[in-house]
Amino acid sequence: MFGIAFMGVGCCVVLLAIGLGGYGLYAHRSEQTKRESMSTAAGTVVELARRAGRRSSLYHPVVEFKSSAGETIKFESEFGSMPASHQVGQSVEVRYNPSNPQEAEVDSPMSNWLGLGIAGFMGVIAACLGLAFLASGLLSYTLGF
Repeated sequence: MFGIAFMGVGCCVVLLAIGLGGYGLYAHRSEQTKRESMSTAAGTVVELARRAGRRSSLYHPVVEFKSSAGETIKFESEFGSMPASHQVGQSVEVRYNPSNPQEAEVDSPMSNWLGLGIAGFMGVIAACLGLAFLASGLLSYTLGF
């Protein structure tokens, strides 16, 4: 009886893992397409904006750069950290939308791959749990529990 229930739970969790894997592939391809269409520029951190959260504050770099059209653009990164991962005056690489330079972000592994990394990690955990449920369900079913 428990064996069939465990196998059912295992199948559901494995399906969840497959869905997370599919999302991870979609996010990866979407990020690659987005990166290929963006321009790059050298930027400078001009300020660290502090955003207060429930338990702590995060520091978001405010970056200034010149677009390919010569326009000076200033933006606040969506990604913050505690402690601050950047310093005022630091040079950074920026990726931006050439048709709308205000759509910009610091070119870093965190900003580029955070979603993919989280989905991948959750997918691996779900796959391991699903396989464990399937194995224990199969064992219980075989032994008659």
